[in-house]
Amino acid sequence: MSASVAAVWISGLIFAVIHSFMASLRCKAWVRSEGLDPHTYRMGYSFLSLLLTLLWLFFLFHLPDRPLYDLNGAIGWLLMALQLAGVAVVGLSLSHVDALAFLGFRPFPDHIEPFRESGIYRHVRHPMYSGFMLILLASPEQSVNSFNLALFVALYFVVGSIFEERRMVGAHPHYADYRKRVPAFIPWRTLFSPPGRSGSRHE
Repeated sequence: MSASVAAVWISGLIFAVIHSFMASLRCKAWVRSEGLDPHTYRMGYSFLSLLLTLLWLFFLFHLPDRPLYDLNGAIGWLLMALQLAGVAVVGLSLSHVDALAFLGFRPFPDHIEPFRESGIYRHVRHPMYSGFMLILLASPEQSVNSFNLALFVALYFVVGSIFEERRMVGAHPHYADYRKRVPAFIPWRTLFSPPGRSGSRHE
């Protein structure tokens, strides 16, 4: 494994540990004990997350790299179509999110992150993650570093979703039933269920 690939994964692990700790219940509890209200912390968390992401990408951009593949023709067009589908999925997921509350500019009702089973969330539990994974992994042009970055981000989304769902079950007990009925990343129940049926019972 080249030094650059190792740097991608090691720096990604450092980013993941810091980012996950800031999102943890332990960190949030400590912040509350220090007198900082939750939505102010969420705003700071959003800013720090963006800053960490930009610093990480800046570091990765300056690593030695080499092309891995550049797919053209029908395969290239198919991959670009998958990327556009990923963009659409991200857009649909954001349309069901209160962006201002999500970023911390205003508090969530009762200071609890809401859970809504509507729109695209009736078919897949983590559409935003699914969309970004499609955008990254389906790129028809990849370098060694970009491909490893895509793999790391996909793995981080999968692992992070496990901890995120633990928090959601704690805040919304009925989330456990939702988790049993709706797939995490690929809406296979919707895609392969008979016409007139879907993977969710709720509108």
